[in-house]
Amino acid sequence: MITCLGLAPALDITYGVSSAQLGGLHRPEWQLSLPGGKALNVARALSALGAASHSLVPVGGPTGTDLLNRLAAEGTGIGFEAIDTGVDTRRCITIVDESTGELTEIYEHAPPLPDAAWGELVERLRAVPDGWLAVSGSVPSHRVDSLAAELALLSDRGVSVALDVTREVLEAVLPLCGADLVKVNRLEATDAVGDAPVPELAERLRERGARTAVVTDGADGSVGADQHGHWRVRPSRGGIYTVGAGDSFLAGLLLRLTEGAPLDRALRTAAAIAAANTETPGAAVFDTTRIPPLEESVSVSRATGW
Repeated sequence: MITCLGLAPALDITYGVSSAQLGGLHRPEWQLSLPGGKALNVARALSALGAASHSLVPVGGPTGTDLLNRLAAEGTGIGFEAIDTGVDTRRCITIVDESTGELTEIYEHAPPLPDAAWGELVERLRAVPDGWLAVSGSVPSHRVDSLAAELALLSDRGVSVALDVTREVLEAVLPLCGADLVKVNRLEATDAVGDAPVPELAERLRERGARTAVVTDGADGSVGADQHGHWRVRPSRGGIYTVGAGDSFLAGLLLRLTEGAPLDRALRTAAAIAAANTETPGAAVFDTTRIPPLEESVSVSRATGW
C-alpha cells in the first residue's frame, strides 16, 4: 500500500486561453477543477496506473467539501480519510496560454493546521500500514518538527518514507531518520544542499540521509542515485501541460520501486509517465496508452564525471 500525505491540499482550477495578456479580459476555451496539492496528484496518478493508494486529506470549509466531493467522484482507486481543519481549503489557479505554453499561476497560501486537526492527523498517521508513505508539498512551519518526529517513529516501525518537500522539512527529517527516497526538483535541491551539477546534488542528498535521491530538471530530465550508482535520464520531448508532471513522476517511481524494480528501470517509467502528463491538461491526468512508447524513447545512462 502507498499512503499519500499532503498538509496543504488545494482545489486546483485550470483555465486554457488562446492568448494570455496581463490586464486583459479572458474567456477560457476550457477549464478543469480537480482535487489537488502534490499528494493528491500522486494519488490520482497511482489510480490511473492501477495502483491502490490511501490519502490523508486535511481540509475544511466549503472549498474542502467541494474537494472531497470531487475526490469521491474520481472512483474507488483513490482511498482517503478526511481530517476537518475547520479552515477553508485553499485554491490554486493556473492559466495556460495555448499559443506559447506559458503558465500563469496564482496559488493561495496554505492555511495553518489547528491543534485539533493536527492531533487527529497524527492519530491517523500512526495507524499507517506497512509499505510506502509519500509526503509531498509544503508543511506549515509550526508543524515541521512534529512531523519529523512522527516520520521517525514510522521509519523505526519499517514504513518506507518518500519525501517531495521543501528545504525546511528536509533539514528536519533527514538528520533524524533519513528517508528511503527523496525526489525534488533542481531548484529545491539547490536550496537544500547548495548549487552543483545535478548528479552532485543527488549525491549530496544521499550524504544527508536519503537512501535514494532523485533530482528532476524539467525538460533536461533527471538524475537518480542510490548505493549502486548514478543514473541520468533524458526523456523525449513533452507537451506544454507541465503542472503535475513531477507528481506523476513520483507516482511512477514509487510504483516500480514497490514492484522491486532497480532504480534505472523505475526512472525510465517515471520519466515516461511525467511526459504523458505534459500531453494532457490537468495535474496527473494522462493517457496510459502513451506510456509504453514514451518509455521506449527515454534514454537512461550512467552519470559519471560531473
